[in-house]
Amino acid sequence: MAHELLLPQWSMGMQDGQITRWLKAPGDPVADGEAIAEVESSKVASELLADREGVFLRALVEVGQVVPVRTALCLIGAPGERLDAGPDIAAGTAPLAVAPAATRPAPSGTGNLQVTPRARKLAAERGVDLAQVRGSGPAGRIVEADIEALPDQAGDGTYSLAQRRGRIAERLLASLHGSAQLTLSRDIDVTDLTDWRARLPFRAGWGDLVGYAVSRVLGGHPPFNGTIEGDRVRIGSQVNLGFAVALQGGLVTPVIHDAGRKSLRDLAQLAAELASRARSGTLRPQDVDGGTFTVSNLGGHGIDAFTPIINPPQIAILGLGRVREIAQRSDGGIAWRQCMTVSLTFDHRIADGVPAAVFLQDLAQFLSRPEGFQSGA
Repeated sequence: MAHELLLPQWSMGMQDGQITRWLKAPGDPVADGEAIAEVESSKVASELLADREGVFLRALVEVGQVVPVRTALCLIGAPGERLDAGPDIAAGTAPLAVAPAATRPAPSGTGNLQVTPRARKLAAERGVDLAQVRGSGPAGRIVEADIEALPDQAGDGTYSLAQRRGRIAERLLASLHGSAQLTLSRDIDVTDLTDWRARLPFRAGWGDLVGYAVSRVLGGHPPFNGTIEGDRVRIGSQVNLGFAVALQGGLVTPVIHDAGRKSLRDLAQLAAELASRARSGTLRPQDVDGGTFTVSNLGGHGIDAFTPIINPPQIAILGLGRVREIAQRSDGGIAWRQCMTVSLTFDHRIADGVPAAVFLQDLAQFLSRPEGFQSGA
């Protein structure tokens, strides 16, 4: 009897997915654990793996269609089974016409042309000939940014919001409509930390330093480290630190799991690796799953302060502005100090303003004294 392969929920925040490419045609043999389709969800491209051995009978979802998790995507039969031996397909579900195996293009990442699923999908939408595109990813792989950088093929300067930004817009609007978001901001004197950072024997950005501080300070402020699942609040037993990475046409938030146990060097290295994977389109579902708190850094773009939007289902997010020089009174004169503005957006249903202010106060104290970084550098 034919088996329905369902769309898995690869991450806690995953609600739906989009088939970007089928890798099997009707009649193709299927091995247990073999990739049979490419699926995109929340800016992460993943392979859909078969959960049994058999034969690919029929695709139930068309390429480009967005469906909720647990939706039946295809039928897999026993070896030698025919489609007419399987269960009836629900009325109104049109089977996908898949190209025969002999004419079907090779999967991404095989052959001479290396293309990420997102780049292939975007190229198809814009009518781009991938053979004419020079890839900037690892080993010359074509990534989404390479397609985004090309001139608009239509020439009229228009594009579909649903295709380009619609999923992001839906998620942000759901975050704003589904929670009572409040933002508190304060300046932090990071003069001493600036000097200490300059002497580090390895590279650590301001996002790394603040992420390290957050992962230590959050232990004393558990209401801000967790998620909301329906009407239940789940406080994290560890800090799984998400950080926003800007991509062409959107954002993705990789997660450093158990960041509170990572040294500053390890945290900075992991962040760099995950950011590189995000830009090359090679993030895995586990790379974005389980975040309990997010840091978003716009300081490198000259922004002093901004109001970040919570990354659902999390409770809070911290926005970082640039480190700038300000004048302060000192011993009857003027001293120049290095200052950073941080902005904490949190769900007011979970915590009030005073606990949030105390969290920012403790974070400011940690960042103003490099001693807190010494043991973990």
